[in-house]
Amino acid sequence: FGHVFGSGSDMKAILLRAGFTGASIVLMSTAYASGYKVNEQSASGVGTAYAGRAAVADDASVVFYNPAAMSKLKRSELSFGATYIDVEGSFEGTRTNPAGVPDAAEGNAYDDGGDFVPNATIPFVYYVHPVDDKVAFGFGIFAPFGTHTDYSSNALVGGFADETELTTIDFQPTFSYRVSDTLAIGGGIDIMYAHGLLSKQLDLVPYVPGHPQLGNTDYQGYENKFEVEGNDLGYGWNLGLIWDVTAHTTLGFTYRSEVDLELVGDSKFIQSSGVVAYTDPDGDAGPYPAGIYPVDGATGQVDSQASRVPLTTPRSATLSLAHQATDNLQLQAGATWTDWSVFKYFDIIATKPGLIDDLSGLGDNYIGHIVEKWHDTLSWAVGASYRIDQRWLLRGGYAYDEAPVSDDHRTARVPDTDRQWLTAGARYDLNNDISFDLGIAYLLIDDSKLNEYDYDLNDQVSGVENAQGTYDVDALGVSLQMNYRM
Repeated sequence: FGHVFGSGSDMKAILLRAGFTGASIVLMSTAYASGYKVNEQSASGVGTAYAGRAAVADDASVVFYNPAAMSKLKRSELSFGATYIDVEGSFEGTRTNPAGVPDAAEGNAYDDGGDFVPNATIPFVYYVHPVDDKVAFGFGIFAPFGTHTDYSSNALVGGFADETELTTIDFQPTFSYRVSDTLAIGGGIDIMYAHGLLSKQLDLVPYVPGHPQLGNTDYQGYENKFEVEGNDLGYGWNLGLIWDVTAHTTLGFTYRSEVDLELVGDSKFIQSSGVVAYTDPDGDAGPYPAGIYPVDGATGQVDSQASRVPLTTPRSATLSLAHQATDNLQLQAGATWTDWSVFKYFDIIATKPGLIDDLSGLGDNYIGHIVEKWHDTLSWAVGASYRIDQRWLLRGGYAYDEAPVSDDHRTARVPDTDRQWLTAGARYDLNNDISFDLGIAYLLIDDSKLNEYDYDLNDQVSGVENAQGTYDVDALGVSLQMNYRM
């Protein structure tokens, strides 16, 4: 066993490295939008798969889609609602533990992963106030990025991912100015609060067949859990333009900047007392006999450690087209570029010296390091809106959403893959002041393959722990929205 892990203090770093390398806060897709972006910003947008949203002004949600379009609203308007997302995801595969032993030899201590994506509700609210024929102001509160995934406690991928939760809230004040009868511009400031939590399982005493202590039939799998939590407040900006090319055709363009965040918080063992590991059976265990011993060599107590998680959200640019084909039929199309290539690594870095960064074995105060190397994406959508009468408007849409994750660097936190959207929706005008929107989206998501290892700071595979398998994910979303014109 000693030739696998080395001896003494080196063994501690090697054995625990898999417990920290690759820890992350924000990186598991909800399976509803690519990367960790949240698309669900209005029910009216869902109906057309968000096609052409920067070129239309249906309601106050233009605060998000294109602030320049606020110039088209004639009265003050409040729009609010929420999207409920039902996601089912499963993983089937195999695992190799930190000792290089396949999961089949571990007495079935792990399952395959089960349903790891909890259902979610995403709210939004927008307000627009036209000052006069040229100027309008608006304000929005919404969630531009976010995710929540939670594997079972004995999942095959538990050594790489357990629970991941990201919550962002964007407070966006905006303005618009009508330059001419056919052209308007707009912009806003993004004030973004972000909170993230990560946990992962630790196999500190891996199963080793034939070893008197580590090959016993009472092997229970993971012995502990590691967790990182932090928050920050960041700032960004957005710009928009809307142009009536003809009386029937409108172009819209929006750009959203990146937001630099540094989630500051603590890294810790959930069970901070009695934390154990296994040392070289040939000796060099200090005052302890060869075998299982406390990781700090004295008490087994590991205190939490202050840490930071740098994160930059991606820039994006959207081009939209809306064409009024007939009095009742509007055709819509659009495409969005997202700068996911800004996301190459995800790191957890200690801000004060401590034991946890030493145990990681990475050096340079690193507690965790994941190689992501995402690439830019282009998503596109087409849709249509058809007015039946003064009360009812029907919508339909199709979208193709490209994933930023490559097959070489897909992780258990981000088993992302390309998806297609099929959507339908309706609008009901109760009277001249109040209307309601309903949107339904079903996602066709490709299966994705996982083959994950830990990496060192030189992006080289570190250790033998591995998870391989296939993800199968389905998603359905229902959005409701109310609009009140004043």
